[in-house]
Amino acid sequence: MLELFLTFFKIGMFTFGGGYAMIPLIEREMIYGKKWIDKDELLEIISISQMTPGPIAINAATFIGKKRMGVLGSIAATLGVVGPSLLVIIIISAFFAKSFLNPTMQKLFIGLRAGIAALILSSVIKLSKNTLVDKLSYSIFFISLLSLVLFNVSPIFLILFFGIGCILFFTIKGDR
Repeated sequence: MLELFLTFFKIGMFTFGGGYAMIPLIEREMIYGKKWIDKDELLEIISISQMTPGPIAINAATFIGKKRMGVLGSIAATLGVVGPSLLVIIIISAFFAKSFLNPTMQKLFIGLRAGIAALILSSVIKLSKNTLVDKLSYSIFFISLLSLVLFNVSPIFLILFFGIGCILFFTIKGDR
């Protein structure tokens, strides 16, 4: 239980930029380091985490913790991943709130945002290698991407539309 908490505490401590930026570290720790899950399980966890309310990293920690050690494992993993952020927010609000206007801090955030964008792009590339496997998955990917970027379609609508659409498609086709 302590190992689960500390592993997710480390992920929460050393990842900036939110849940999507945490995916590469979750992947490295969970698949290659601890070997608690495999790539397919990570893709499933990320998919479910995106569909459920709340931040993706917290949802992923909760699912992985539950898989490892049941309800108590989900609590330990969730507390571990949110702990560092909570500590940082308390420290920032207590001591550094005015320093955000400081020009040096503004420059720091420019660098952090660029690095975070790279982490998120890295996650997209890694996830796409196991997800984009045929014409159908490529079609769904590009239609979704264009719908999100060009037409500002709700992600919830796309998830529901393609989820239900694929259930119907494969039921009628009798495949997979």
